[in-house]
Amino acid sequence: MVAEVLAGIALVSSAVKGIKSSIDTAKDIRDIAGSLEDLLDGAEQVEKRNKLAQHKKGKAGQWQKFLKLKFQNVEDTGDGTSIQEVAAEVIEKKEAEKQIRAMQILINKKFGPTTWADILIMRQQRIEELRQRKEKAKVLEEERLIKKQAMHKKILKETMNVMILGIIGTGIVYILMYIMDKP
Repeated sequence: MVAEVLAGIALVSSAVKGIKSSIDTAKDIRDIAGSLEDLLDGAEQVEKRNKLAQHKKGKAGQWQKFLKLKFQNVEDTGDGTSIQEVAAEVIEKKEAEKQIRAMQILINKKFGPTTWADILIMRQQRIEELRQRKEKAKVLEEERLIKKQAMHKKILKETMNVMILGIIGTGIVYILMYIMDKP
């Protein structure tokens, strides 16, 4: 958990550095797209971690360590209710939001006033399309499994019918042979 938050914050920080260093030479948004993706992924990791921390026990990351060192009388409960855990979650979230706001201003300044909003809208649309494709694939897979099970049942039923007919046929042959052998 802690590694995920640190990775999220590190991803946000490195993405911001990458965008700042390449924004002046970027001819279009594609030149910084990878860094934007890292920025949004890092922010998502922080957000996911904060949501998980509300439901699970665990530590809140680098800010918690800092607060624990500064305030040594604070207890580490490990259940998400200690002051350092709550403060760490809030600080990490605020730091990610601050970095995103800075990038929003920088990108809108370079590429036009609605660029950031357009990026977020398009990203959300693509996430929704991906979710729909996955859902559709899941439904198709379930339908395929149902058809496969139905086919297996039909094969089993037909096999049983053939076996029953074979047994009946064998019985008739034995009866006929028994009748023919009697003088």
